[in-house]
Amino acid sequence: MKLHKSKLKALFIIFFVFFNTLITTKISWCGKLDPVTVDAQIDNLKPTLGDVITYSIIVSHDPDIVVHMPEYVIPEGLEKVGNGKSKPLKNKQQNIQEFWLKLRIDKTGPISFPAIPVWFNAPDQNKNSIRGKILTPKVNIEVQSLLKLEGNVSDLKDIKPIAKIDAPWSHYIWKALGLLCLLVIAYALGKKFLNKSDIKPENNSILTAEQQAIKELKALENRDWIKLGRVRDHFFELSEIFRRYLENRYFFPAQEWTTEEIIYHFKNFSDLSGSQKMKAISILSESDKIKFAKAKVESNYDLIETVTRFIKDTTQNKVSSE
Repeated sequence: MKLHKSKLKALFIIFFVFFNTLITTKISWCGKLDPVTVDAQIDNLKPTLGDVITYSIIVSHDPDIVVHMPEYVIPEGLEKVGNGKSKPLKNKQQNIQEFWLKLRIDKTGPISFPAIPVWFNAPDQNKNSIRGKILTPKVNIEVQSLLKLEGNVSDLKDIKPIAKIDAPWSHYIWKALGLLCLLVIAYALGKKFLNKSDIKPENNSILTAEQQAIKELKALENRDWIKLGRVRDHFFELSEIFRRYLENRYFFPAQEWTTEEIIYHFKNFSDLSGSQKMKAISILSESDKIKFAKAKVESNYDLIETVTRFIKDTTQNKVSSE
Protein backbone atom coordinates (compact mmCIF):
# COMPACT_ATOMS: atom_id res chain seq x y z
CA MET A 1 0.00 0.00 0.00
CA LYS A 2 2.81 2.36 0.84
CA LEU A 3 4.55 1.43 -2.39
CA HIS A 4 1.43 2.25 -4.38
CA LYS A 5 1.23 5.68 -2.79
CA SER A 6 4.87 6.37 -3.57
CA LYS A 7 4.33 5.51 -7.23
CA LEU A 8 1.34 7.81 -7.43
CA LYS A 9 3.35 10.63 -5.88
CA ALA A 10 6.20 10.19 -8.35
CA LEU A 11 3.80 10.12 -11.29
CA PHE A 12 2.20 13.36 -10.05
CA ILE A 13 5.58 15.13 -9.82
CA ILE A 14 6.58 13.99 -13.32
CA PHE A 15 3.23 15.15 -14.74
CA PHE A 16 3.51 18.55 -13.04
CA VAL A 17 7.05 19.16 -14.38
CA PHE A 18 6.02 18.09 -17.90
CA PHE A 19 2.91 20.28 -17.86
CA ASN A 20 4.82 23.30 -16.50
CA THR A 21 7.51 22.86 -19.17
CA LEU A 22 4.83 22.61 -21.83
CA ILE A 23 3.16 25.82 -20.74
CA THR A 24 6.46 27.71 -20.56
CA THR A 25 7.46 26.57 -24.01
CA LYS A 26 4.10 27.57 -25.43
CA ILE A 27 4.33 31.08 -23.97
CA SER A 28 7.85 31.61 -25.22
CA TRP A 29 6.90 30.40 -28.68
CA CYS A 30 3.83 32.62 -28.89
CA GLY A 31 5.56 35.73 -27.41
CA LYS A 32 6.35 38.38 -30.11
CA LEU A 33 7.43 42.03 -29.85
CA ASP A 34 5.03 44.78 -30.93
CA PRO A 35 5.82 46.24 -34.42
CA VAL A 36 6.45 49.68 -32.92
CA THR A 37 6.72 50.95 -29.34
CA VAL A 38 7.71 54.33 -27.91
CA ASP A 39 9.08 55.63 -24.64
CA ALA A 40 9.98 59.11 -23.32
CA GLN A 41 12.76 59.98 -20.88
CA ILE A 42 14.35 63.08 -19.32
CA ASP A 43 17.95 63.01 -18.15
CA ASN A 44 17.20 65.12 -15.04
CA LEU A 45 13.83 64.95 -13.30
CA LYS A 46 14.75 67.53 -10.63
CA PRO A 47 16.68 70.29 -12.41
CA THR A 48 17.23 73.87 -11.21
CA LEU A 49 16.49 77.20 -12.88
CA GLY A 50 18.72 77.77 -15.93
CA ASP A 51 19.67 74.12 -16.39
CA VAL A 52 19.58 72.52 -19.83
CA ILE A 53 17.77 69.18 -19.89
CA THR A 54 17.50 66.57 -22.63
CA TYR A 55 14.08 65.14 -23.48
CA SER A 56 14.47 61.86 -25.37
CA ILE A 57 11.97 59.79 -27.33
CA ILE A 58 13.05 56.19 -27.98
CA VAL A 59 11.19 54.31 -30.71
CA SER A 60 11.62 50.55 -31.17
CA HIS A 61 10.24 49.29 -34.47
CA ASP A 62 10.44 46.52 -37.05
CA PRO A 63 13.01 47.05 -39.81
CA ASP A 64 10.31 47.57 -42.47
CA ILE A 65 8.70 50.48 -40.55
CA VAL A 66 9.77 54.07 -41.29
CA VAL A 67 9.57 56.44 -38.30
CA HIS A 68 9.21 60.21 -38.77
CA MET A 69 10.43 63.10 -36.59
CA PRO A 70 8.13 63.61 -33.56
CA GLU A 71 5.83 66.63 -33.39
CA TYR A 72 7.32 68.27 -30.30
CA VAL A 73 5.11 70.22 -27.90
CA ILE A 74 7.26 72.44 -25.67
CA PRO A 75 5.62 73.24 -22.30
CA GLU A 76 5.54 76.76 -20.92
CA GLY A 77 8.66 77.75 -19.03
CA LEU A 78 11.06 75.95 -21.36
CA GLU A 79 13.17 77.35 -24.19
CA LYS A 80 14.34 75.23 -27.09
CA VAL A 81 18.14 74.99 -27.42
CA GLY A 82 18.43 72.33 -30.12
CA ASN A 83 17.12 69.01 -31.36
CA GLY A 84 18.20 66.04 -33.46
CA LYS A 85 18.31 62.26 -33.63
CA SER A 86 20.90 59.63 -32.88
CA LYS A 87 22.16 56.99 -35.29
CA PRO A 88 19.67 54.07 -35.17
CA LEU A 89 20.76 50.86 -33.44
CA LYS A 90 19.96 47.71 -35.36
CA ASN A 91 19.63 44.14 -34.18
CA LYS A 92 18.12 40.94 -35.54
CA GLN A 93 14.61 41.69 -34.37
CA GLN A 94 14.04 45.49 -34.25
CA ASN A 95 15.68 48.87 -34.79
CA ILE A 96 15.95 51.43 -32.00
CA GLN A 97 15.78 55.12 -32.95
CA GLU A 98 16.32 57.95 -30.42
CA PHE A 99 15.11 61.52 -30.98
CA TRP A 100 16.35 64.21 -28.58
CA LEU A 101 15.34 67.75 -27.70
CA LYS A 102 17.46 70.05 -25.53
CA LEU A 103 15.57 72.64 -23.44
CA ARG A 104 16.61 75.46 -21.10
CA ILE A 105 14.50 75.95 -17.97
CA ASP A 106 13.11 79.44 -17.32
CA LYS A 107 10.78 78.88 -14.35
CA THR A 108 10.54 76.89 -11.14
CA GLY A 109 7.87 74.45 -10.09
CA PRO A 110 6.28 71.40 -11.72
CA ILE A 111 6.41 71.07 -15.51
CA SER A 112 4.49 68.39 -17.40
CA PHE A 113 5.47 67.07 -20.82
CA PRO A 114 2.30 65.98 -22.64
CA ALA A 115 1.94 62.92 -24.84
CA ILE A 116 3.61 63.67 -28.19
CA PRO A 117 2.52 61.98 -31.45
CA VAL A 118 5.12 60.04 -33.41
CA TRP A 119 4.08 59.20 -36.99
CA PHE A 120 5.32 56.18 -38.93
CA ASN A 121 4.70 54.28 -42.17
CA ALA A 122 4.25 50.51 -42.02
CA PRO A 123 3.45 47.90 -44.72
CA ASP A 124 0.16 46.01 -44.59
CA GLN A 125 -0.47 42.41 -45.65
CA ASN A 126 -0.41 43.47 -49.33
CA LYS A 127 2.85 45.39 -48.75
CA ASN A 128 1.07 48.74 -49.19
CA SER A 129 2.35 51.58 -47.00
CA ILE A 130 -0.09 52.76 -44.36
CA ARG A 131 0.36 55.74 -42.03
CA GLY A 132 0.14 55.24 -38.28
CA LYS A 133 0.61 57.20 -35.09
CA ILE A 134 1.76 56.31 -31.61
CA LEU A 135 1.79 58.56 -28.53
CA THR A 136 4.63 58.95 -26.06
CA PRO A 137 3.91 58.64 -22.35
CA LYS A 138 3.60 61.81 -20.27
CA VAL A 139 6.65 62.87 -18.26
CA ASN A 140 6.70 65.20 -15.24
CA ILE A 141 9.62 67.08 -13.74
CA GLU A 142 9.98 69.34 -10.70
CA VAL A 143 12.22 72.41 -11.17
CA GLN A 144 13.96 73.18 -7.89
CA SER A 145 14.57 76.68 -6.51
CA LEU A 146 18.22 77.43 -5.84
CA LEU A 147 17.31 79.53 -2.81
CA LYS A 148 15.39 76.69 -1.22
CA LEU A 149 18.19 74.26 -1.94
CA GLU A 150 20.74 76.57 -0.33
CA GLY A 151 18.53 77.08 2.71
CA ASN A 152 19.83 80.64 3.28
CA VAL A 153 16.86 82.71 2.21
CA SER A 154 16.98 84.65 5.46
CA ASP A 155 20.57 85.72 4.73
CA LEU A 156 19.50 87.78 1.71
CA LYS A 157 19.65 91.52 2.31
CA ASP A 158 17.86 94.38 0.60
CA ILE A 159 19.62 96.69 -1.87
CA LYS A 160 21.43 99.55 -0.18
CA PRO A 161 20.34 103.14 -0.97
CA ILE A 162 22.28 105.17 -3.54
CA ALA A 163 25.41 106.63 -2.00
CA LYS A 164 26.21 110.26 -2.81
CA ILE A 165 29.72 110.67 -4.18
CA ASP A 166 31.16 114.14 -4.73
CA ALA A 167 32.47 114.74 -8.23
CA PRO A 168 36.25 115.36 -8.51
CA TRP A 169 37.49 118.90 -9.24
CA SER A 170 38.45 117.88 -12.79
CA HIS A 171 34.75 117.30 -13.47
CA TYR A 172 34.00 121.01 -13.02
CA ILE A 173 36.94 122.01 -15.24
CA TRP A 174 35.61 119.90 -18.11
CA LYS A 175 32.15 121.37 -17.56
CA ALA A 176 33.53 124.92 -17.78
CA LEU A 177 35.49 124.08 -20.94
CA GLY A 178 32.37 122.60 -22.54
CA LEU A 179 30.34 125.71 -21.71
CA LEU A 180 33.10 127.92 -23.13
CA CYS A 181 33.12 125.95 -26.40
CA LEU A 182 29.33 126.37 -26.70
CA LEU A 183 29.64 130.13 -26.22
CA VAL A 184 32.35 130.37 -28.90
CA ILE A 185 30.25 128.38 -31.37
CA ALA A 186 27.17 130.52 -30.62
CA TYR A 187 29.19 133.72 -31.14
CA ALA A 188 30.60 132.48 -34.48
CA LEU A 189 27.15 131.46 -35.76
CA GLY A 190 25.61 134.75 -34.65
CA LYS A 191 28.33 136.76 -36.35
CA LYS A 192 27.89 134.79 -39.55
CA PHE A 193 24.13 135.34 -39.48
CA LEU A 194 24.54 139.09 -38.89
CA ASN A 195 27.00 139.35 -41.77
CA LYS A 196 24.47 137.71 -44.08
CA SER A 197 21.71 140.08 -42.99
CA ASP A 198 23.95 143.09 -43.69
CA ILE A 199 24.31 142.26 -47.41
CA LYS A 200 22.98 145.14 -49.49
CA PRO A 201 20.71 144.76 -52.56
CA GLU A 202 23.55 146.02 -54.75
CA ASN A 203 25.28 142.65 -54.27
CA ASN A 204 25.40 140.84 -57.64
CA SER A 205 24.08 137.61 -56.07
CA ILE A 206 20.73 139.28 -55.21
CA LEU A 207 18.37 140.41 -57.97
CA THR A 208 16.44 143.63 -57.66
CA ALA A 209 12.65 143.62 -57.99
CA GLU A 210 12.96 144.82 -61.61
CA GLN A 211 15.59 142.18 -62.54
CA GLN A 212 13.59 139.38 -60.93
CA ALA A 213 10.39 140.42 -62.73
CA ILE A 214 12.11 140.66 -66.16
CA LYS A 215 13.67 137.22 -65.60
CA GLU A 216 10.28 135.68 -64.74
CA LEU A 217 8.59 137.36 -67.74
CA LYS A 218 11.17 135.89 -70.13
CA ALA A 219 10.69 132.44 -68.65
CA LEU A 220 6.90 132.78 -69.08
CA GLU A 221 7.32 133.91 -72.68
CA ASN A 222 9.48 130.88 -73.47
CA ARG A 223 6.73 128.51 -72.28
CA ASP A 224 4.41 129.55 -75.20
CA TRP A 225 1.31 128.72 -73.16
CA ILE A 226 -0.94 130.87 -75.38
CA LYS A 227 0.04 128.90 -78.49
CA LEU A 228 -0.61 125.69 -76.58
CA GLY A 229 -4.13 126.88 -75.64
CA ARG A 230 -3.33 127.44 -71.96
CA VAL A 231 -4.48 131.07 -72.01
CA ARG A 232 -5.82 131.27 -68.46
CA ASP A 233 -2.66 129.67 -67.05
CA HIS A 234 -0.58 132.24 -68.93
CA PHE A 235 -2.52 135.21 -67.55
CA PHE A 236 -2.61 133.76 -64.02
CA GLU A 237 1.19 133.56 -64.01
CA LEU A 238 1.53 137.00 -65.65
CA SER A 239 -0.70 138.57 -63.00
CA GLU A 240 1.33 136.95 -60.21
CA ILE A 241 4.61 138.24 -61.67
CA PHE A 242 3.20 141.78 -61.96
CA ARG A 243 1.73 141.73 -58.45
CA ARG A 244 4.99 140.36 -57.04
CA TYR A 245 6.88 143.20 -58.72
CA LEU A 246 4.55 145.84 -57.21
CA GLU A 247 4.93 144.26 -53.77
CA ASN A 248 8.75 143.98 -53.91
CA ARG A 249 9.17 147.41 -55.55
CA TYR A 250 6.69 149.51 -53.55
CA PHE A 251 6.34 147.45 -50.35
CA PHE A 252 2.60 146.78 -50.09
CA PRO A 253 0.89 143.33 -50.15
CA ALA A 254 -0.14 143.38 -53.80
CA GLN A 255 -0.19 139.57 -54.00
CA GLU A 256 -2.78 139.33 -51.21
CA TRP A 257 -4.97 142.35 -52.13
CA THR A 258 -7.70 142.32 -54.71
CA THR A 259 -7.56 144.69 -57.68
CA GLU A 260 -10.13 146.98 -55.99
CA GLU A 261 -7.94 147.21 -52.86
CA ILE A 262 -4.89 148.11 -54.98
CA ILE A 263 -6.89 150.80 -56.84
CA TYR A 264 -8.00 152.29 -53.52
CA HIS A 265 -4.37 152.23 -52.32
CA PHE A 266 -3.27 154.15 -55.46
CA LYS A 267 -5.47 157.16 -54.53
CA ASN A 268 -2.92 158.45 -52.04
CA PHE A 269 0.13 156.74 -53.60
CA SER A 270 2.81 159.19 -54.68
CA ASP A 271 5.50 156.80 -56.00
CA LEU A 272 3.65 156.37 -59.33
CA SER A 273 2.48 159.05 -61.72
CA GLY A 274 -1.15 159.26 -62.79
CA SER A 275 -0.48 157.57 -66.14
CA GLN A 276 1.53 154.81 -64.46
CA LYS A 277 -1.30 154.19 -62.01
CA MET A 278 -3.78 153.91 -64.90
CA LYS A 279 -1.46 151.52 -66.74
CA ALA A 280 -1.11 149.30 -63.64
CA ILE A 281 -4.88 149.26 -63.09
CA SER A 282 -5.40 148.35 -66.77
CA ILE A 283 -2.98 145.43 -66.56
CA LEU A 284 -4.65 144.10 -63.38
CA SER A 285 -8.18 144.50 -64.76
CA GLU A 286 -7.41 142.85 -68.12
CA SER A 287 -5.77 139.93 -66.34
CA ASP A 288 -8.75 139.53 -64.00
CA LYS A 289 -11.19 139.37 -66.93
CA ILE A 290 -9.35 136.45 -68.45
CA LYS A 291 -8.59 134.75 -65.14
CA PHE A 292 -12.01 134.94 -63.52
CA ALA A 293 -14.53 135.99 -66.21
CA LYS A 294 -12.96 133.69 -68.80
CA ALA A 295 -13.06 136.46 -71.40
CA LYS A 296 -12.19 135.37 -74.92
CA VAL A 297 -8.96 136.75 -76.32
CA GLU A 298 -7.32 136.67 -79.69
CA SER A 299 -4.51 134.18 -80.26
CA ASN A 300 -1.89 136.92 -80.53
CA TYR A 301 -3.12 138.98 -77.54
CA ASP A 302 -0.57 139.19 -74.75
CA LEU A 303 0.31 141.61 -71.94
CA ILE A 304 3.95 140.58 -71.46
CA GLU A 305 5.24 143.50 -73.52
CA THR A 306 2.94 145.94 -71.68
CA VAL A 307 4.13 144.71 -68.26
CA THR A 308 7.78 144.85 -69.42
CA ARG A 309 7.40 148.48 -70.54
CA PHE A 310 5.73 149.39 -67.23
CA ILE A 311 8.62 147.86 -65.27
CA LYS A 312 11.26 149.61 -67.37
CA ASP A 313 9.38 152.92 -67.16
CA THR A 314 9.12 152.76 -63.35
CA THR A 315 12.77 151.66 -63.11
CA GLN A 316 13.85 154.76 -65.08
CA ASN A 317 11.82 156.93 -62.74
CA LYS A 318 13.65 155.39 -59.79
CA VAL A 319 17.07 156.01 -61.34
CA SER A 320 16.25 159.62 -62.26
CA SER A 321 14.89 160.34 -58.77
CA GLU A 322 18.10 159.02 -57.21
